[in-house]
Amino acid sequence: MPFETRTCQNCQNPFSIEPEDFEFYEKIKVPPPTWCPECRYRRRLLDRNEWSLYRRKCDLTGEAIISIYREDAPFPVYKQEVWRSDAWDPLAYDRDFDFSRSFFEQYHELRQVVQHLALVNSNSVNSEYSNQSQDNKDCYWVSATGGSEKCMYGNWFQPGSYFSADCYMIEKSEQCYECINCGKCHTCVWCEDCFDCDSMDFSIDCIGCSNCFGCIGLRNKRYHYFNQPISKEEYEKRVAEFDWSRESIARVREKLAERAIKFPRKYYHGRKINRSSGDYVMNTEDLRSAFNCRETEDCAYLQDAWRMKDCLDSTEILQAERSYELQGCAYTSNSVALRSCWTMSFCYYCDMCFSCDNRFGCFGLRQKQYCILNKQYSKEEYARLKDRIIAHMKETGEWGEYFPPQHSPFAYNESVAQDFFPLIRTKAQASDYPWYDRPAKEYKFTMRASGLPNKISETDDSILNHVIRCSSQDSEAEQTGHPSCTVAFRLIPLELALYRTLNIPVPTKCFPCRRTDRFARRNPRRLWKRVCGCIGMGSRNGNYQNVSSHFHGSDHCPNEFETSYAPDWKEIVYCESCYQSEVA
Repeated sequence: MPFETRTCQNCQNPFSIEPEDFEFYEKIKVPPPTWCPECRYRRRLLDRNEWSLYRRKCDLTGEAIISIYREDAPFPVYKQEVWRSDAWDPLAYDRDFDFSRSFFEQYHELRQVVQHLALVNSNSVNSEYSNQSQDNKDCYWVSATGGSEKCMYGNWFQPGSYFSADCYMIEKSEQCYECINCGKCHTCVWCEDCFDCDSMDFSIDCIGCSNCFGCIGLRNKRYHYFNQPISKEEYEKRVAEFDWSRESIARVREKLAERAIKFPRKYYHGRKINRSSGDYVMNTEDLRSAFNCRETEDCAYLQDAWRMKDCLDSTEILQAERSYELQGCAYTSNSVALRSCWTMSFCYYCDMCFSCDNRFGCFGLRQKQYCILNKQYSKEEYARLKDRIIAHMKETGEWGEYFPPQHSPFAYNESVAQDFFPLIRTKAQASDYPWYDRPAKEYKFTMRASGLPNKISETDDSILNHVIRCSSQDSEAEQTGHPSCTVAFRLIPLELALYRTLNIPVPTKCFPCRRTDRFARRNPRRLWKRVCGCIGMGSRNGNYQNVSSHFHGSDHCPNEFETSYAPDWKEIVYCESCYQSEVA
């Protein structure tokens, strides 16, 4: 079918359906979507809570546990060991399908009575405050993290990450702080898009470098200070003279931000993409509008999805094939609309199910097949009833759509939607999204952020005993921007040890506020069409002069692309060819 433009039934904005999309919908036998890609993404995120953790009781054992569900949740919540045991039977909640009612209404009723898993944190040691994570040791308040040790306050710490904090998307890295999209880095602070680097401070887009301070776009360099080569002795002297106070750190970060807009950026973060569009993508082929994706082909509208093939509209996924509208799943094939499911095939509209196939509208099942609304059927009965339900859902307009936002177990401001599409209470409710008014926290502060020591050298162990008022609470404007602010925070011994190792002062903000600030440093998960900013001898805005000749000579570069750098931003955005000519 040809390209088609439709109007989103949620935001009322126009969106396009590509010919490849129509081919996919026909292949998996679902109608084209009625919501635009961004609204579909937001709808999936609303069903995912990574950071809003609560103390509550396990509804079977009565033990105090950490959970993504509040104490007042309308359904029972079990701790992990109990939920995965034989102490309860999810088939006991089976029910017949009522063709006089909508599917989503019936499924929501099932979802409200079956036991929920408190949080997902498997095969981890001493990592109680970890969610959507596995195989970790001594980690604290991390999400979407695996195979890491002694990591704190961040997400997407990937295997091999060690003794790091306040990072986003780091891999095989040690002793890092406030780093974004870094791999194989050691002892790095406030770095972005750096790989195979050691002892780097306040640097951006550096590869194979060591002992660099305030540098941008370097390759295989040592002893550079704000991109200027200096002797080892002079470099060590300057770094030793830097006092690492909050004021000095703030000044260097401000200077780095001013310099960063004067250097060319590649139009996307990543490498080895073939006929692909998106950001933070690697080793992909025929991938469209994707963010943080690797080893993926023939897919579109993906976020945080690795090793995918022939899939559309999937978020936080590891390895799936020919599936649609997935969220928080792994090892899935030939399925539609799954949430928090692992090792599934030929399943539809299921939640929190593991190692199953041929199921429809089920919740909490493990190692089952031929079930509908948690009721067991024969293979033949299942096939006949499944086809009837799909026909019914087509009549009601439900078939092919993800679960309704109003049925999410989380409020908007509890979900990851708040991270990527932040809203204030009134705007969320105007869009009919649920909202949770957190009870006022009446902490007895023992210290304001303004009273914290200015340097780590001035900080003794007594800081561990203090309840610190978050500095975001000192500004009404900042409070509006940080709806998840915890108001107060305490330091743990492990993070204090890291600050001392890296010689950096303790933070003045609570972790949710630090995370919000960090997310603001990333490009949005949205693409714009742009033309390469190279006009021959330098950049279009005149802020950068090329250091080498390019394939287009003195003429304007003709290359066009889709990029997450908005057209009105100040960054100099080059195509891959022009960028490589400047940084190689």
